[in-house]
Amino acid sequence: MKRIPDTCKDINAVGSFCDCITDAESVDVAARGFCRQAAAGSVTGVTGEDLTELKKALKDLDSE
Repeated sequence: MKRIPDTCKDINAVGSFCDCITDAESVDVAARGFCRQAAAGSVTGVTGEDLTELKKALKDLDSE
């Protein structure tokens, strides 16, 4: 399973990243959940740093 589409991997802005994965078919549920929380405002202060951590964790999962 592809965790993040290649076209989205280099995007570091939360909104742009979430827009990028919206139409992708096989995106990790953690990435979709991150974007749902960011859009709903249920997580205050979601930053590009949080996105970087998410992408790092997903990359680690891919390498296992």
